[in-house]
Amino acid sequence: MENSWLERRIISYAHRGGAFEAPSSTLGALGHSREVGVSALELDVHSTSDGVLVCCHDSVVDTTTNGRGRVSRLSWDDIRQLNAGYWFVPGTDSASIQARPAEAYIFRSPELQGEMTRFATVEDVLKRFPEMILNFDIKSTAPLVEPYEDTLAKLIYKYEAQDRVIVSSFLDPAIWRIRQQHPSLFTSAAPGEVSEFYFALINSSEAAIKLAKNAPYVAFQIPRFFGEIELATPQFIEAAHSSGKAVHLWTVNDPTEMRMLLEMGVDAIISDRPSDLVDVINEGFDHYFYTPN
Repeated sequence: MENSWLERRIISYAHRGGAFEAPSSTLGALGHSREVGVSALELDVHSTSDGVLVCCHDSVVDTTTNGRGRVSRLSWDDIRQLNAGYWFVPGTDSASIQARPAEAYIFRSPELQGEMTRFATVEDVLKRFPEMILNFDIKSTAPLVEPYEDTLAKLIYKYEAQDRVIVSSFLDPAIWRIRQQHPSLFTSAAPGEVSEFYFALINSSEAAIKLAKNAPYVAFQIPRFFGEIELATPQFIEAAHSSGKAVHLWTVNDPTEMRMLLEMGVDAIISDRPSDLVDVINEGFDHYFYTPN
């Protein structure tokens, strides 16, 4: 079966909406990333206490906002009133930084608040960015919280976005659950599946290719290194492609490393610096660059 995620190379993802260039996971950050020319948005998903799916990296709001508490224990009305740019300092290599002079936190100014300081919801993203590739990362599931995989799937169907959304998670049970409930949706390899492929590859490329060829995932979404293990090697990429799977790399913020990985043949890069990523692609890889419709 043909894999559209291989045909879409090279996809440029704004990680958390471009978390080093604008306040993480906000509508303003997403709009900025679209303006600089990325083809995709990568966002983490939590559910509020009243069942609204909100884009937020951490399980608590303390990290980036002026509020406190777990997302799962706050209502959407609570969260929408928070300033999601409260700890953002432009020009730093961080989505959130503290212990700076008060004037460094420019988004505390009432004049700059608005879309740059409000978390996006999944529905916001599906509705307002209909042309873009989307990656939704499920950050929590049962038994820690009421599972929300089905809610996410229904929103994807509501906006007829099945062809442009890939669902990922660091939680194997979340991936298994969404595949069982909604097998038509695209998913990346669960962590256990990445590990299985990697160790098969150590023995032989043929074994790894055979393992992945009929697997239900469409892409490996991996870091370049996992501890001391280098995952993103030419051998890994070649075997993944031979099995019909794409390879997406996270989180890459150095232009030199971006170029190296693109030359190696990765199909997508996920970056906190979308402007740099688009520049690198335009400098030498634009003939492969996936452009949203």
